[in-house]
Amino acid sequence: MEALEGDFLETKEGLIFDVKGDCHPPDRIISFVRYVPDPEGDRKKKGRAFRKIYDLKERYQFLKKHFPHYIYFDPVFQQTLQGVPHKNLKIVYYPREKLRELIAHERDAVEESTVQLAQRLNIPTEALGVSGSVLVELHTPVSDMDLVVYGKEVSIRAYEHLAALREKGIIKAFNHEKASEIARFRWGAAPEALVNMEQRKILHGLFQEKDYFFRLLKTEKQTRTYGDIQYVPLHKATVKATVADDANRIFTPCRYELEDSSIEEVSRIVSWRGRFCEQAKKGDPITARGTVEKVLTAADEYYHLILGEEGDFLLPHTIEPGDHL
Repeated sequence: MEALEGDFLETKEGLIFDVKGDCHPPDRIISFVRYVPDPEGDRKKKGRAFRKIYDLKERYQFLKKHFPHYIYFDPVFQQTLQGVPHKNLKIVYYPREKLRELIAHERDAVEESTVQLAQRLNIPTEALGVSGSVLVELHTPVSDMDLVVYGKEVSIRAYEHLAALREKGIIKAFNHEKASEIARFRWGAAPEALVNMEQRKILHGLFQEKDYFFRLLKTEKQTRTYGDIQYVPLHKATVKATVADDANRIFTPCRYELEDSSIEEVSRIVSWRGRFCEQAKKGDPITARGTVEKVLTAADEYYHLILGEEGDFLLPHTIEPGDHL
């Protein structure tokens, strides 16, 4: 069963997971619990209440206590992950199908803005999808609009269109207060350099006074075979370097090639988390903290720094992590 970043899964127990990555074991889909049934929850769907779990640590704690069979040790990624076995699947939610459905049917205010934003990009509808709470019909009137674009060239075009829409004022950067809130949530503090960074990002912002976020995927379907590449997490590390190539900074996963790295064997930073997209540009001196991984392929082995866990960061040298995070 194929699944991509941006897809969502519903289990037989009613748990809703968001899919991570594009490479999954043969018997399950790597994904993290996002919405859980809760009588006190503020999200409603078909008469049932749900709540959203934001914090990654809390997601593990919830599953460990109530549904431990969704936590497993992955032998390829060499770490404990969350994932839904195929036998426990009830529904797979696909973003492209959801967009087609929204276009064809009556929409509420959030759905209407989402469709209008998608149509502003002037790219084929089949290359676009709607993810997040709108995809699983658990959005509220103040929910974000989460969109996914599929394919490298189309994603580049979409990004260029977004930049043009920003220039015209059709989409807007977050104001200082909102950008400060995002910086504190993501990085633990909101010095002016981080606030400005969040305001400059094109992949998130405001459309019709609603928050939006775009995820750009290079592929339209799963292209990697599970087990072809082995990942061996080694240790946490902080790297100082200069960004040598930022061509993949807009994609999920984002990637930054490095030069003058303080850890000689680490010449690349990778992350599947959207907060690290557009975080640095070519020529920027940066400081990053994450996990050093050895990556083993049939023909090669190399090391990279992967970011995504609590406490990981990618910041300009001008921000001192010890002072702010």
